[in-house]
Amino acid sequence: MGSQYDIRHAVIEGGECWELGLRRIKPLINSIVIKDVKWGVVDGKWEPINVPLGEGMVDFNRYFSLLKKYKINVPVSLHVEYDLGGAEQGRDKITMPQKEVFSKIKKDLEYLQEAWDKAE
Repeated sequence: MGSQYDIRHAVIEGGECWELGLRRIKPLINSIVIKDVKWGVVDGKWEPINVPLGEGMVDFNRYFSLLKKYKINVPVSLHVEYDLGGAEQGRDKITMPQKEVFSKIKKDLEYLQEAWDKAE
């Protein structure tokens, strides 16, 4: 039994102290989730808004550097939860061309791979 570490939730819920949580839970991490987020005003209220990788508040360079430092080598799940015309919610009928959905997911995957390679 272990934990799935979600950097998006760690940043939103833990602010700048997500590193402490990562350090404390590192022996129990069996998988990680990759997604990005930023704060925004929706209907007059501050809320977390899911965004493509690299467009939010997650410091992937720092995060990936720590994963390497702590030797956390577990399965990675890329979550695409920002607006994709309903595809992000598993809808059968979406309001965005399928080709555009795949293009956005591919862009996230490429960002993920490049960010991992750049992190020391």
